[in-house]
Amino acid sequence: MGWSEVAARSHARRLEQEGWLERCPMTRGDGSLFLATRKGVRVLGLPLTAACVPAPTWWAHDSACAWTAAWLTARGRCFLGSREILDDPSWSGQLEWLEHNGYKRSSHRPDLIGFTPTGGRVAIEVELASKSKARLDTILQLHRSWIVSGQTGAVAYICRDEDACRRIAEAGDRVNLHESSGRMRLETLDTIKAQTVAAFEQSRTSPTRAAIA
Repeated sequence: MGWSEVAARSHARRLEQEGWLERCPMTRGDGSLFLATRKGVRVLGLPLTAACVPAPTWWAHDSACAWTAAWLTARGRCFLGSREILDDPSWSGQLEWLEHNGYKRSSHRPDLIGFTPTGGRVAIEVELASKSKARLDTILQLHRSWIVSGQTGAVAYICRDEDACRRIAEAGDRVNLHESSGRMRLETLDTIKAQTVAAFEQSRTSPTRAAIA
C-alpha cells in the first residue's frame, strides 16, 4: 500500500485497538499474522465469516498466502481471498485418488483466485508441503477440468523452492497441463517476495508508474 514499515505497524496497532484485527504472534523473529475479527469483517460489509486463529502448523502457509495477496496487489490485480473462496461452493472440487493403503477422497479449493486485466480468472495454489504423486496429479486434473470448462483460464503455483516447481511441472506433464501452454505458471515464494518488495520501492519513488508486469 506504499506505507513505510513504521506507518504499517502504527495502522495495525490502531486497528487492533479498535477490535478490527487480531494479532497471532509466530515464532520469535518471524513477526505476527493479523486476522480480521468478526467486527472487522462487519465493518468491511462482506457477507463472510471471520477466520479462526491458525494453529502453528498453518503459519508458514498463511504467511505465504499473505505474500501472494501482496504480490497480486502490487501488480494491480484483484483477487478472491480464502474466506471468499470458502463461501463459494463452485470453487470446491471433489478428489479421489489411489494411495498404497487404498482410495482416498477429499474436497479441494485453491488458495486464491486472481483476476487478469481482461477479467480472466487464475486459480492460485500455494505449495509449501509436498503431496503424493497421485494426489498432486488428481489436483492438477481438477485444474485442467476447470480450464477446459472455462471456469478458469490458468493455474499458478507459488512453490517453496525450485525443486517443488519441478515436481509441479512434471505432474502437469503427466496430466497434459504443460507449463509451456501458458495455462500453468510456476513461481517460487522467494521470487514473488522479491517482486513485491521491488514494486513497493518503485511505488515510493514513482507512484504513477505501472507496477511489475
